[in-house]
Amino acid sequence: MPFGVVQEMPGVSEAEYRQVEKHLGPDRPPGLLAHVAGPTTTGGWRIINVWADEAAFRTFQSERLVRAAGLAAQEDGFDPAKAAHFSSVSVDGAEMPF
Repeated sequence: MPFGVVQEMPGVSEAEYRQVEKHLGPDRPPGLLAHVAGPTTTGGWRIINVWADEAAFRTFQSERLVRAAGLAAQEDGFDPAKAAHFSSVSVDGAEMPF
């Protein structure tokens, strides 16, 4: 069942988003159906992802995202505390129109 995740990260800039993104690797994560990211009207960053299912998202989160944020902190000076306080909304396929 499709699983959507919306992340709102106040205070995170595009440059900081790109610092983490570069450590995710060039290949598309298994199960990722759609990815959209961009600035919010309040100066933060928003990421919207649709996954094949919740398990695909949780695998990506634990195996790649946490590692990428750690590498960005180590190598690029990214402050993971800024992203640690994000709000997230998840929806499952019952709430999606497809």
